[in-house]
Amino acid sequence: METDTITPPQPPRTLTVLGMLALTALTFSYLAAYALTNALVAAQVIQPWPRDHDPRPRRLIVGFCVLMLIFMVVGEIFRRLSKSEFKAIDEMANAADKSFDDNEQVA
Repeated sequence: METDTITPPQPPRTLTVLGMLALTALTFSYLAAYALTNALVAAQVIQPWPRDHDPRPRRLIVGFCVLMLIFMVVGEIFRRLSKSEFKAIDEMANAADKSFDDNEQVA
């Protein structure tokens, strides 16, 4: 007889998650710094700048840093909310256990 065992999925590794967040931040900062700027120059919405004063690399770095900071802040907020929620659940479970123990002692 063949037994099917279900193995729980492994949680994602921290470095994998950080790498994906960094790749996402880099992608969006590239799109904002280069692709959007090139499209605006091609549509003649903004004037092209001299080659020695190209602001796009600086915008790319600033955008990447800002997005990574936002990701870290949001992650910390979620971590703290999760911790407080788990603490509240544990307190409810402890209160239920205590009331169950009190009822057993009375009976």
